[in-house]
Amino acid sequence: MKKVSREQAIQIAKECYQSKQYRQVTQILQRLIQYGVQDDDIYLLMGHAYYCLGQYQQAIQAYLNGIQIADSAVCHANLGDAHVQQGCYNDAIDSYSKATAINPDFPAVHLNLIYAYSVAQQTENAIRMCGQVLSNKCDSNSLEVALQSEYTRNSPSPNYLSLIGLYNKLHVDGDLNSKEEAKEVYAGRSIMHWINQIKNLIALTDSQDLLDYGSGKGFQYHNLSLEGDDQIRYQSLQDYWKVDEICCYNPTYPPHQKFPQKRYDIVISTDVLEHCHQEDIKWIIDEIFGLAKKCVFATIACFVAQRLLPNGENAHCTIRLGVW
Repeated sequence: MKKVSREQAIQIAKECYQSKQYRQVTQILQRLIQYGVQDDDIYLLMGHAYYCLGQYQQAIQAYLNGIQIADSAVCHANLGDAHVQQGCYNDAIDSYSKATAINPDFPAVHLNLIYAYSVAQQTENAIRMCGQVLSNKCDSNSLEVALQSEYTRNSPSPNYLSLIGLYNKLHVDGDLNSKEEAKEVYAGRSIMHWINQIKNLIALTDSQDLLDYGSGKGFQYHNLSLEGDDQIRYQSLQDYWKVDEICCYNPTYPPHQKFPQKRYDIVISTDVLEHCHQEDIKWIIDEIFGLAKKCVFATIACFVAQRLLPNGENAHCTIRLGVW
């Protein structure tokens, strides 16, 4: 049998990895380690292979072994990814933080760290990290404005109160610019783009009741029949989602202005946050999550709206990058 050198074995393992033969990769590299070969690149590649196989605990151990040899940002970053897959978000945050400490210029890790902070409900840390990612654009529109704002539900910004009046006018008078009748303005039907994703989240979390935060007029919940992917005809979204209760909240539309009196399993907020000024974003997000028992589903547009407010300004007053 032809003897294979260490370098040749590593090259074969790399070729197997590129051809997605991940199990062969682990077998080749395990043999090298058994023969006493210790190299951080070997453990890094082994970690990648285990990760691709879905064997995240083995991947974690491989990355840790590599870190013992060379304390590299790449190993810490990949270790963080493996922790995320296991739902160990605090461990992931620790690994990502070590990676960025070694190599501050690691954009992908910053984005992953934002995700880990968000899932771990460390909102302020997530926002602060977003600010670092966008540090080259730290002007009056930076995240620090949102983060440092002291406005609250009981003491919102003057802009918030002004917007309430403008949207109330649209609901009552209609859109005089587009000639759209009052009953059609923010009727609530834009949610139809997301009903399947919301249905899946409701099923995943076994949610029994739902709050639509910023529901528009709420017409989407009345006299709306639809056919699901199962070819079954449903009489309403409540029937389709199989929830016991749906509550609409919209501070700009009198029939739904009453603030929710309890918490709900799931809170949805579609096409809402971009309509709020940045100095109110933090307390509004805190309020949304405070009303949720299990989960939040939110969609946020990162582009200008087609509609103008009665004062001539674009309806989307906070337009930021997705990472924001």
